[in-house]
Amino acid sequence: MSDQLNGRYDVVVAGGGAAGLNGALVLARSRRSVVVIDAGNPRNAPAAAVHGLLGRDGTPPAELLERGRAEVRGYGGHVVSGEVRAVTSDDDGFEVALADGRTVRAHRLLVATGLVDELPDIPGLQ
Repeated sequence: MSDQLNGRYDVVVAGGGAAGLNGALVLARSRRSVVVIDAGNPRNAPAAAVHGLLGRDGTPPAELLERGRAEVRGYGGHVVSGEVRAVTSDDDGFEVALADGRTVRAHRLLVATGLVDELPDIPGLQ
């Protein structure tokens, strides 16, 4: 994953899971400048495989994400390691502040951070 950010994009995608990467792919294919900010903690990381995804049933989650990142990059999008800490908006769009102090600006923001599972304390559930 790259850590290089340009100063401004059409869209910043907060979240590098399947939803964020799919959104970024559609935007990049539409010739929008896009960057995905990915903290690297996918919700389905503990799963052995992806299920119910047409054409990819049984694919390991890490493989699915790597394929998605490659597709986004193939259309000129960027995928950056980082964690979004704050977002501010003004008449010119959004400023996204990352935990490591970097910032990036965009006209639009797509939030695709997903969910966090809070599993009950049942042995073997995870």
